[in-house]
Amino acid sequence: MGKHSEETRIIEQSKDQCEERLLAFDTGKYELKNHIVDKEESLLVLHTKIVFAANGQRITIKLQSAGDQMTEVCVRSELISNVVMNDRGANKKNINSMFGYLNEENIANQHRKPDRTRNDQRSKPKSKLFFWDKNATALKMSMMASYLGGYQEFEKPLKGTLEIHQAGIDFAVMGPKFSIPFLEIKSVTIASTWDIVKNQAWRETCFKDELKKDKTDHEKASKNKLVVTYQNDSGQTQCIFRADTSYEVEKSVVKAQMLIQELMED
Repeated sequence: MGKHSEETRIIEQSKDQCEERLLAFDTGKYELKNHIVDKEESLLVLHTKIVFAANGQRITIKLQSAGDQMTEVCVRSELISNVVMNDRGANKKNINSMFGYLNEENIANQHRKPDRTRNDQRSKPKSKLFFWDKNATALKMSMMASYLGGYQEFEKPLKGTLEIHQAGIDFAVMGPKFSIPFLEIKSVTIASTWDIVKNQAWRETCFKDELKKDKTDHEKASKNKLVVTYQNDSGQTQCIFRADTSYEVEKSVVKAQMLIQELMED
């Protein structure tokens, strides 16, 4: 674990407002590595886009609804450098920048006149990375993932984002994407590399050499994959994803499974 600092404050905005703002935070410097959305809580993990030996950073933000127009925000800033060094105030600066960014919006709201045009603009969700023509309120969870095989028109492994919406799941990169609606999904199973190797149908679904990327016994035993069984024109098959987030991987996979199962029943 690198040098880190953490601080919690109350922000006078709703959780959704805070979340919307954070998704647009300094996108030139940071990229979104993980995004878990729940009704009362949310988690966002940002990494610096270019990680040099001495200044790689990870910022983890936890949002907890604290009532009407109130959110408890916990910001953790961590150096992920491979060189041991003093943070020289970098973590504290990141934390203050994050809270300052959120509070700037709060101050702007307090001084904003009730102009209809501005209100209409404020009500529209801002676009964010990997967001594909879905209503923001329908997005339930988003996480970085790799597609390992199982969807007919995508014949090579891809790194992208697995999103769980009200109507189904989306997998997308900056170019191609595919969706599987819940009406076609039969089951979702958490699996390790070893589980997939033992199951012939699952093993044959994965692209060649993808499972070989797990080298150690620990990597092979990690329950970091989702096997989505669904119905297509050829019959029942499965589509397999590997969670690529570096933060609480197995916990994210369990949450994704539970959310998909819950939405399948709706």
